[in-house]
Amino acid sequence: MAKYNLTTGQKDLLTAIVKDVLLDKKIEPLITDLRSTIIGIGDFGPNLMGDLKILYEVDLLGERLNSNGNPIYTVKQSAYDAVESDFVLPEHQAQTQINIGTIMRDAHGGTIQSVGFSSHSEITQAINDPTILSERLDELTEQILSVVKSELSPKELLEFIKTLGELKEQIQNETPSASILQKLFASISFIGDVESGISLATRVWPYVYPLLLLASQKLAMLAG
Repeated sequence: MAKYNLTTGQKDLLTAIVKDVLLDKKIEPLITDLRSTIIGIGDFGPNLMGDLKILYEVDLLGERLNSNGNPIYTVKQSAYDAVESDFVLPEHQAQTQINIGTIMRDAHGGTIQSVGFSSHSEITQAINDPTILSERLDELTEQILSVVKSELSPKELLEFIKTLGELKEQIQNETPSASILQKLFASISFIGDVESGISLATRVWPYVYPLLLLASQKLAMLAG
């Protein structure tokens, strides 16, 4: 029985949101102070904005930008279902969820920021335009290589470059494989790599995360 790959804090956050919305529908859309507070609901700590983005990425919240370009959120029916089912994934979603970002963001106190995209609309545009997608993938993978090339042996670097190439191909593929993407992201993120250490994982993450957003959006579009 697969469950959403969320941290305890993210589950508690969604549960609190769902309970408050059920009590008072007027608090939607969810508006934040862009720091730690959802106005009308409460303070959820410094990870709030990142946690809301994760809940959006796993299709539990809806997101749109207000007139100032800041994200505001709405609660989807899938959020009510997730809370009611104790965060058990619907069968059709169990194979498409990729959430390495949850692991990394939680491990580093929510302080890691991604680069490459300023809004969800930019991600959608890149996914829908093969030329833009290719350019962004080249840019992000070159940035990752610039971080790791002095840290890896020649043999390790060649293997890393091969893995990056496979990841780019998967993201550009019309029908990418969620399971293959999961393995590739785990590899280039150095998750669980004791020899490379958490320091290297932390340095590559700002460039890996935008790639993860692209892959997640591609899979979400395929899932309909």
